Amino acid sequence: MDRTTYLPFAEVKTGKKGKRTAYLIAVHQKRQPVRVYAVMDVSAALAVARVAALATDAMKVEIVGSLSRNLARQLGLVLGQIRLV
Repeated sequence: MDRTTYLPFAEVKTGKKGKRTAYLIAVHQKRQPVRVYAVMDVSAALAVARVAALATDAMKVEIVGSLSRNLARQLGLVLGQIRLV
């Protein structure tokens, strides 16, 4: 996975802006350090699905927290963006 990844297939089509949250998703791989990604999305399930779509079967993906709105803004995260933190 690269630093910034967009996956347009999981875009949520709603009439108005949904509440967006920057979720922290941990990716565990055998004999490797844990990698944590920040994902801006409207739900935790969609955020995990975005990262899981890029992961292999040997990787375990789980949500471990979220970022504050101010920190997400400082990082420049936009809806659907995945960034290694």
